[in-house]
Amino acid sequence: MGSELDTIKEFYAARAAGKMGKIRGFIADDVRWIEPTVGDHMGELRGVDEVIDMMERASATTSGTFSLTVAQGIEVDGHCSVVIDWSAEKSGQTIRGRELATYSVSNGKIVFAQFLPENIQHDNAFWA
Repeated sequence: MGSELDTIKEFYAARAAGKMGKIRGFIADDVRWIEPTVGDHMGELRGVDEVIDMMERASATTSGTFSLTVAQGIEVDGHCSVVIDWSAEKSGQTIRGRELATYSVSNGKIVFAQFLPENIQHDNAFWA
């Protein structure tokens, strides 16, 4: 089994490839997932089904252009934080941003995730 950071990088690679079945395998059934509340598909999510639904709605809202890349990361036993560079297009508008994502990983599965955006006002304007 790899490190927590390896797990998160593999998760983002699966997400970039659009492999929802593989993505589901990285997320614990009872995960607690906290996204900034910007748009109708975000906020505090409970369980893998709510997280997958959020990802699918974000992709649909942006016609599949939503892209996330791990820029850098650090880990301690059971936890890791990564800086995510992301971009998306919606209604002819492109947005780029960065966020800090913090994960708790147990047995190769994400059990907790929280996301802190670099510019919440920018995100609100785009996702509204």
